[in-house]
This record gives sequence, C-alpha cells and structure tokens, in this order.
Amino acid sequence: MEFRKEVEISRVLLPNGSVEENKVEIRYDPLTLQTSRVLKKTPPFSQVSTFDDEIESTKSWCPFCPERIDEMVARDPDLLKGELIKRNEAVLFSNIVPYSKYSYVVRMTEEHYLDLSEFRKEHFFDSLFLIKDVLKKLREGKYYISIGMNYLKPAGSSIMHPHIQTLISETSTDYFARMDWSALEFYEEKKKDYWIYLTEKEREIGERFAGRTEKTEWVSAFAPKGFYHFIGIPEEREFLSMTDEQLDGICDGLIRILRFYRDRGFNSFNISIFLADRLGEHFRTNINILARTPFDRYYWCDVYFPKMLHDETISYLVPEEYAKELSEYMD
Repeated sequence: MEFRKEVEISRVLLPNGSVEENKVEIRYDPLTLQTSRVLKKTPPFSQVSTFDDEIESTKSWCPFCPERIDEMVARDPDLLKGELIKRNEAVLFSNIVPYSKYSYVVRMTEEHYLDLSEFRKEHFFDSLFLIKDVLKKLREGKYYISIGMNYLKPAGSSIMHPHIQTLISETSTDYFARMDWSALEFYEEKKKDYWIYLTEKEREIGERFAGRTEKTEWVSAFAPKGFYHFIGIPEEREFLSMTDEQLDGICDGLIRILRFYRDRGFNSFNISIFLADRLGEHFRTNINILARTPFDRYYWCDVYFPKMLHDETISYLVPEEYAKELSEYMD
C-alpha cells in the first residue's frame, strides 16, 4: 500500500504587489489510484443562516411528512407485495425515480427538517434495520448493493425531509466496480482485504486515524472526495450479518461526525455505504461520509468541471489536520 502524492507550487501576484505561494497536493487513492487535489486555501464559505421560509414552503407539499406518506409514496409490487415497512419513525418504500432494479427510500424521521445536531443514532439504526429486512428477501444472484444519503440541496437532495436510499443492481456503478476490481487484486496479493490492511496502516501512521466507535474504526480519506471525507471500517464484513452492536457503532460514528460538521458551520452532507454482501471475501462493507457547502440562500455547488468532466475532486481541507479534530468527538 502506498500513500502517494505529488506537489505543485503555484505563485500568484496579489493586487497589493506581494507574491503568494500555494501548495497543491495531487494525491492518489491507495486502492483505486484515482486522484484528488488537496489545497490548503479555503474559499470564503458563507455562514449558515436560517432558511425558515424554505423549510415551511417545502413542508407544505412534502410527500414524506406523516400526513401524506401513506397516500403519496411509491410501493414495491414484487419483494414487498405493495406494503410499506416501518420501524418507529422510519418507513421504507420504493423510489418513485428508481436508479436500479430495486431502488428504495427510507423516510428517517417524522420531522421535516433536522439541524445536524438533532440527528439521533436511532434515526440511522432504524433505517439500516429496515434495509436489512428488505435485503433478506432478495433472490439468489450477484448484486451490487449500496446505501446513500443526500441531505439538503448542496448534497443533491430534491426533498428536504431526512431520507436514506438503497440501490440494488445487477450492474455496479463506475466507482463501485473500480473498488471491486482493485480490492480483488489487492486481496490476491496480500491475502487480506484492503480495508483491514488500511486500518492497520493508518493506526501505525497515526496522522489520519480519527478514532473508534463500537466495532468500527474511522479514518480521514488520504485522497478525499470532498470536504471532511471520513471512512468507517466495520469489524463485521457483510452488512446482512452485522449484529446490532456493529450497526450501533456505525450509527454512533455518523452522529459524532454530523456534530463535528455542525460545529464547523456545515449543514449539508452525503453518505455512501458500499456493501460487501454477495461480492466475496476480498471486499468489506465501508462507510463514506463528507460535508457539502453550507446550505443557505446564497449557497454554491462544490461539484464543478474538475469532477464532472475530469473525475477529479478538489478539497480545500487537509485530511491529516481534520482527523485530529474529529478525534476529540470520538473520545
């Protein structure tokens, strides 16, 4: 395993006549070799302001609110026989705009909007519990299964109400395929899955190891795909086999990271969990979470031409620095 990076120095003549030097690190993902660019010069984020008008206006038509959900959401006629499945506040149903053969949404909370400090461990636990219930009904065959979350508009969410999605497809997404191939190659060489090897190395190095929750270790991504990108590595490899203790550790870590984001002025985020189920011993379920630009009246999107057309991420935050900051939240 190699934590490879290259450095370029950019010189800029400022209006006051002084010359400023900026370091740009081009980092290679240790597994897939995809590149990210890490800059230590943060653009001026707007401060999170209230957007009560948007909360109220979207609440008036939201299909996930308790008074409308039974009548407005789509249902699965096959695996779930047209039924909604529920656990406390969580409700699982079909995605009306499906991205895969089986495409589901879990409405996580009855509340239409939550501040990041208001998310509770149970919100994530109940949602993941329902997804496990559905996965148990899958027929035999190879599927690529992932769980994802977009929260607020900067993260790509069309509906403000907190919800999480799962995609079950016979064909992988592009990045999932890269991880699968690369992890298999790594496993054949090292006789150990990449994520176990990664945690061993990161604990040894110490710079990006952020902490541990129940049966789960958390590191900052060496080649981040966005702001404050953290990776969770569970002890238990397959999602369907995970005990309640393992799920609890994952959810606890996510809640701590959301509080960390909130304290740094962020309110929008993405999550992707890539499941090892049905893939083989070379792959381990891994959890990825990152912050998006703060949502307010004047928010800007942080996905621009380098990502859309070059498939390369720009991060203005240094993984080694923010891993230390998160460790205080993991204690």
